[in-house]
Order: sequence, then C-alpha cells, then structure tokens
Amino acid sequence: MNHYAYSWNAPLQAIGRDKPLAETGFDYLTPDGTRKHIYSSELSSEDEIPERSKLLRRRLASLPQYVRRHFAAKLDALDAKNRKAADHWLINTFERHVLTRIDNVNSIYQPDTVMPGILLPIRDQLFRMLWAGKKELKRLAYTFADIFTSEFIRESDYQLARTGDPEFAALSGYGRIASLAVHLKTPIPGWTAYCNEELEAEDALRAVLRLESPQWWLNRLRRIHARWREHLMIAAGYIQKKSSPYSSAPCLTEWLAQKKANCEYLKAMELEDQDTGERISLIDKVAGSVANPANRRRELMTRMRGFEDLAKLEGLAGDFYTLTAPSRYHSMQHNGRRNNKYCGASPRETQQYLCKVWARTRAAWKRKGIRVFGFRVVEPHHDATPHWHLLLFMRSECVEQAREIFRKYALKEDGSEPGAQENRFQVVPIDDAHGSATGYIAKYISKNIDGFALDGEKDDETGEDLKEMSLRVSAWASRWAIRQFQQIGGAPVTVYRELRRLGDRELVLHPELETARQAANGGEWDNYVLAQGGPLVERDKLRIRLNYETTENGNAYGDDVQRITGIYCPITGNDSLIFTRTTQYKIVPKRQSADGVVVDVGFSGGNAAPRSSVNNCTRESATGIDGVVHADHEVGVTVNFDALSRQEKRQLAQKLSGDVRQKRLKQPVEQKDDGLLVKERQLSELLVLKGIDVSKGMVKSIMGGASVACGELVWTVQGGRLISRNRATSGLSKLPSQVMEDKQHTADLVNRMKAAFSRN
Repeated sequence: MNHYAYSWNAPLQAIGRDKPLAETGFDYLTPDGTRKHIYSSELSSEDEIPERSKLLRRRLASLPQYVRRHFAAKLDALDAKNRKAADHWLINTFERHVLTRIDNVNSIYQPDTVMPGILLPIRDQLFRMLWAGKKELKRLAYTFADIFTSEFIRESDYQLARTGDPEFAALSGYGRIASLAVHLKTPIPGWTAYCNEELEAEDALRAVLRLESPQWWLNRLRRIHARWREHLMIAAGYIQKKSSPYSSAPCLTEWLAQKKANCEYLKAMELEDQDTGERISLIDKVAGSVANPANRRRELMTRMRGFEDLAKLEGLAGDFYTLTAPSRYHSMQHNGRRNNKYCGASPRETQQYLCKVWARTRAAWKRKGIRVFGFRVVEPHHDATPHWHLLLFMRSECVEQAREIFRKYALKEDGSEPGAQENRFQVVPIDDAHGSATGYIAKYISKNIDGFALDGEKDDETGEDLKEMSLRVSAWASRWAIRQFQQIGGAPVTVYRELRRLGDRELVLHPELETARQAANGGEWDNYVLAQGGPLVERDKLRIRLNYETTENGNAYGDDVQRITGIYCPITGNDSLIFTRTTQYKIVPKRQSADGVVVDVGFSGGNAAPRSSVNNCTRESATGIDGVVHADHEVGVTVNFDALSRQEKRQLAQKLSGDVRQKRLKQPVEQKDDGLLVKERQLSELLVLKGIDVSKGMVKSIMGGASVACGELVWTVQGGRLISRNRATSGLSKLPSQVMEDKQHTADLVNRMKAAFSRN
C-alpha cells in the first residue's frame, strides 16, 4: 500500500540490483509532464529480469528526446542482435549509471513534490517545465506573478488590519510569498536575510516587486529550462570530445541565434541625446566599446603586456598556475569514457568550488604578506567542467611559499586520489628564454573570445580547429554565466576607460590627474598603473577614483541605481572632479520614412506628418522661414473606404504609388552637397546670421523639434517658423536637480490624490 498522500509524492529512487524490484519500483516523468510510479511486487523471480527490462524501456521512452536518442539507438542495435544482451545492458549499464545521473540532475531543478495547496493547480505545468516551449514558459511566468501578487495583497492587508503596522505587514506579506517560491528550486531575493531576521521592510518590498513581475519570472524560468537541459546532456555524456565538446548543439544554436537577434536589435535602434535630440547609431557605439570581442581582446592583451612590463621594471617573478577540480566534478574521462565517480555537479557548481579554493589561498597569502597581481582565465574541459589558468607576478622571495599554500588548498579535497598530484595543480615558472609572460596566456585569451590569429591550430582538448571551438566556449560561458577573465590586483580598469573617454583633453588645472590621462590616452597600461600608485597598490590608496550619481528608486524594482559621472582625486576631493559623461542618451527606434524604410535621421519640420499614408485634408497656406507654403490648419474630410468599389480602390492605390514614386525622384534634387535639405540649409544660414554656429546634426535635430540655447534666448522651430523665447520662461534655467524636485513633487501630489479618492 502506498503510504504517501499522492502517487506523485513517492521518493525518486534508482533501481539497483541489491534491492528486490518490489521494494523499489519506478518513479518517473512522462513526456506530458505527469509523474508515474510503477510497482511490481506480484512478479516472480523468474519474470523479474524481463519485467524489469520492460519497466526500464518505459522509463527510457519517457526521457526527453535529446537525452533519449543515443540510448534508444544503442538499445535497438542490441535488440537486433540479442534480446538478453539488451536486457543485460539496460539493467547493468543504463539503470546503474545513466538513470542515476539523470535522477540526480532532475532532483536539482525539479520543484518539490510536497508543495503548498495554492501551487497544486499548476503542479503539472511545473513538472512539464523540461518539455515546455517559449509560450508555455511565458504563461507559467504570468501565472506565478498573479499567484504571488494575490497572496501578498491578502496577507499584507490582513496583517495591516490586525496590527496597524505597515512595516510588519510588508514583511509578513513577503514571508508568505517567499515561502511559496522556495518550493520552486530557485534563489529568492532577500530570503536569507529574512530567515536571519535581518531583512528591512523597504528591502522586502523591493523583493516583492520582483516576485510579482512576470518578466523577472520569465527570465528565471528560461534560465532554469536552458541549464536543466544542458546539465542533463552533460550527465548523459553527450557533451564530450567525441560528440559535442564544451557545449551542446542546441546551446550553440541558441547562442548564435541570440547573437544575431541582438545584432538586428542594435541595427534598428539609435541613441538620442536627451538635451539636443541628436541621434547616433547604437550599433556603431557598441562596435567601438569593449562589448566588441576584438576590442575586448586588444584591451586584455594591452593590460597583460603592461603588467609584464611592470614586473620587469620591479624585478618581480612570475608563475603560471593551472587549477583543476577533483575527478568527481567531471562527467567524462579525458579519453571520452564515462567517469563513474561523477557526483552530478554542474559547471557552475564546479566554478563555485574553484572560487572557494582561490578565496582560501588569497586569505592565506594575505596573512603571510604575499601580494600578487596578474590575470585569471577560466575555460572548460571537453566535458564542460571549468578549470583555471592564472598568470601572477610576485616578489621572488615569496614564490616558494606561495606555491606551497596554493597546492595545499588545491589538494585539500580528494587530494589522495590517483593522478591528483600531477593534474590537479600545476606550476610553470615564467622564463623569458622560452617566451614572454604575455605569450603564455595570449592563446587562452584568444581561444576564449574570438579565436583571433589561431587559424589552422588544433585544440589540445578535442583536437578540433581552435577557431571553431572558440564559438562553443563562448556559448558555454554564456549558458552558465561564468566570468572568463578577471584581473587580479593592480589598478581598476574602469577608471582607465573613463580616462580614455577624455581623449586629448589636457587637464592643465589638475596635474594629479593629467599623468594618468596621458597614459590611458596612449594605451600605456603600465604607466597608468604607476600613476595610480603601482601594481601592488591597495584599494583605499588609489589616487584616482570614480564619481557616481545615485538615483533613488532608479529601476522598476525600486532599487537605488548608481551611474558613473566622472573621476576625481581623493586627495583634493571635489575640486578635482572631472565629468567624463556629460551627455545622457536614451535608446529609441530609428525613424522611418513614409514608405516604411528605416532611415538614419528624420527630416520633419513644421507641422506634424499625417498619422496615415493618406492625407484627406484641405489646407490654407502659410509662408514659413524658408519661403515655402506650409499648412496653417487642417479641415478633416471623412472617406468611407468600405463603400469604394474594387475599381476605385485600384485607382486610389495606383495614385498613391505614383505620388510616392514622384517624391523619391524629387528627393535627390532637393539634397545638397553638405547633406542638408533646402529647408535645413536655409535654417542653418539663418542661425549663423543670428550668431549661432551649429553643426549639421544639430540642424537636423532642431528641424525635428529640438531646442538650442544661446545666451538668454532659446531658439526652436514651430509651425515652420524660427521662434525665440527667454531662457527663464522656457524652463531651461532650472538645474537638473530642481527639475527632478518638481517632478517628484508632482508625483507625490498625484499619489496623495489617489489615496484621497480611494478613501472616499
């Protein structure tokens, strides 16, 4: 008799040969997402093997297709030769090794089988998550948001009415929905602090906004779905050198599709200056930043070369370390065979283990007074298990002690297993006779970014083309959110990038910043680090730091958002503050022409364009600054398109096509050599007569509705005319902080009015 409340609540166990089949049975997921438990206590010992084989075949058929396909093909091949051999393989190989791994992985991601009653209606959807598509995940995200919103309102309203304490009500409401969300096997914001009774009411409300957000849940569900599938393929042995090294085929395909979608989005959007309205291409801006893999690789190599030059200048020694996780973190052996010691860890869990080893090593080094600087590179083995390469510089008298400490912590876990002494921790001293320090790590940097200059070279792990493998490595890092490169010690790179934004702008009045600016502008990482205090400088003694501007409630979840505005020297304080980001942009779609073709800049000016392609209006003329007749007002005429005959509709379509064709033919005649239209060129000349020197982009922005301030006057184009207003009356005399205060005052007033209306 089943002593569990529900059949799906039975514990998930793999069937072993040491237990009778009647005691174990099967608990498995079907492709439609339901859970089934199979018992066979009535079977006799004679029928145990064939019946066990039937149950295992049924279990195999219930697995997802991308996990099932290889084992199903193997079973079919064995069935064709010998049925008994197939049954033997199912019991001794598939059941003992494969199903055990799959069950371990499923237990990590599957929601709890015992869950609160309010989640029971969506239990089937939760267990079907592994098979879910995009639409199903989206529906589930909205369902979560609705459930948690209603539960928070119910609990917080009850506690507020009972105690009258809004802070207690907020904490109680958060506790209610967070205790429901923990059953979904995903980290919950603020849950640890809540359990330790350290969570503030304001932070609880921020966490509630996330738990009530469909988009937040959709991102979580997509991440769980993708990593669950990838983890299953690692456990099943698909990700290895003989089939799909580093990452699975679906993972690589999805990563490439996402890269393409991101590129299309960047091409379709622009950055608009919030003050002037001037626009620039978003994809050009991204291509010029470190988001471009080529720029990222160049900057990493520049920093590495700078560290090497500093080490030579200071007479420091260098070591190249390789740190690998114990064998139980590897799903496959190096020869492509299954590793029976595998504990079911994901690449992210292995990365956490390596981070823990490094944290203990750094702490021990600090206690011994050992200071280092350099770089760390993370890359995967052929079975997706991460390992580290570290290139570190230190004083020569500290080298031996540093090696001993690092080796101690690297071998602390399973250090006595075979091969641990040779493979788990390796050290190669940097010898200039065998190549530069940068040369030791250059290959790893290129392999993990874009495979630059690696044409024709073979990968040591897989034997495949190294440049092609770089795509799989990038997909692997994206799927598991693993940081591939990290600088250790030295001066911060963000300050270096902000200094480069200044370009050739000499800081004559700030000599404490000028030396670092010149070094950054020239790409001299070593001189920049020296200007900051040297490669072993402590963080609290940096000579140049970042200046931040904090926006309260700056995002959709009510968090305070910090934005970099410039740099300053902590010795001189605000007197040395230099703003490096003086322009605020917002991402907007590219403007479209009349025929729907995306264009780079708009040519609107005067009256707004009609909302449809058909302008059924009569206009009275009014002359603007360009001498061209403009419409002063419109008289609408209603046309019943449904009442038109087919012939009349065809004639109307031909007329509209002819009008568009004529406009296209006329437009090149109106365009001048300076890239401006006639109206824009006349506006530029008029502004010059007024003593205002503007660029071509500024002219286009003014024609699009932007304003330009000159002295006490603000000029803008309205109704086809150039109009000037006093700066004070236009509102531009206010500081940004005053404008924000006005906006906040208005928002507070609206909230008070809403509260008053709700009480009435």
